[in-house]
Amino acid sequence: MHTLPALTTRLRLMLATALASLCLLVPAVCTESAQAARGMEIALQDDEAFVNMGYYKDRERALRTARSLGVTRIRILVNWVYTLPPEQRKVKSKPASPTYVFNNIDAAIDAAARYGIRVHLALAGPAPAWATSNKRIGPRNPNTSAYAEWVGAAANHFKGRVDRYSIWNEPSWFTWIAPLRSAPRIYRNLFIKGYRAIKTRDRRAQVLIGETVPYRQPGRSIAPLAFLRSMTCVNKSYRRRRCPGLKADGFAHHPYDFLRSPKSARKGADNATIASLNNLTRGLDRLSRAGALRKAGGGRLPIYLTEHGYFSSGKRALRRSLRGRYLSQSFAIALKNRRVKSMLQYLLVSPPPGSDTRYFDIALMTAQNRKHPQFGALQSFFRKNRSKLKRPGAPIILPPAPN
Repeated sequence: MHTLPALTTRLRLMLATALASLCLLVPAVCTESAQAARGMEIALQDDEAFVNMGYYKDRERALRTARSLGVTRIRILVNWVYTLPPEQRKVKSKPASPTYVFNNIDAAIDAAARYGIRVHLALAGPAPAWATSNKRIGPRNPNTSAYAEWVGAAANHFKGRVDRYSIWNEPSWFTWIAPLRSAPRIYRNLFIKGYRAIKTRDRRAQVLIGETVPYRQPGRSIAPLAFLRSMTCVNKSYRRRRCPGLKADGFAHHPYDFLRSPKSARKGADNATIASLNNLTRGLDRLSRAGALRKAGGGRLPIYLTEHGYFSSGKRALRRSLRGRYLSQSFAIALKNRRVKSMLQYLLVSPPPGSDTRYFDIALMTAQNRKHPQFGALQSFFRKNRSKLKRPGAPIILPPAPN
């Protein structure tokens, strides 16, 4: 199957020069690109298809498919422990020189760039055994200083190649940070040190805070607004206690509500599903006015909806007609909200029956390339709203990955 070849450094420079010349000779070309860049992103995440190539081994086809859906951004979950060699993961004392390997991420970044798609890295757990309080690989009290060292190593490695990061993933969910009652405090420290580690090495990179889940489930998750208030040290009236204010480049959030219409809000002022994004924007604005969480550089904190979708199989799967309709409505709601800069469909390809991840099948198509209703709905949304969205462009010229 034909694939786009890797670009040499000399060819990258030649292409960059040619593009600059074209902008001078034909300004309309670059004007159209600039206009497209101002719209909301359609984003996609599927680490098996784009990074690991596990049950779907054709990354080039996956990227062509993503581009046909209007995707301009891919999110990749980078798990701290799995960037270490196996012998450094389970040891109970920190290795003298932790060795981090990012080869598979580099390959995905280069492949996406050939299709005009940029990458967002979520730098998350689980933590290695030597960086947890119970000395087991997992989410228990991750060591924030060790995390910052890893984040700094990642930012050094990806500088110039990645322009957006987020700190951790779903810190308000019990399997990502434990104990759950301490998660707001732990996450605050992870964010402070992670933000500083990235900005020290690449001040132009965006660093997002949050990656929160949409609603409270007793013993399993904290409602996003309650989590935010605790993490930023404000009370229910948004009055600050003794905590320095935080700053970020944007807020990342997962507005799932699998069994409801995206127009039907879940009860609870601290919840924020796709139907109740106004709860989130109001809360963020109150935090900003209180000086507890502000946008770096000023202004209102933008929102990045970094996971969303509807089940294609299992007990939470809706009728076929509803899945596509609900996904289309969800993206329309995001597009209408001017604070939303990116909306992400989670999973392109359904995990195969019997796999460990089959329980969370909210994909757009099967590994045999049979399309679920959501696929056509998203493609139709992109085609109808092209003028309001970022659009895939020319290959992106990146510096080569470090050796």
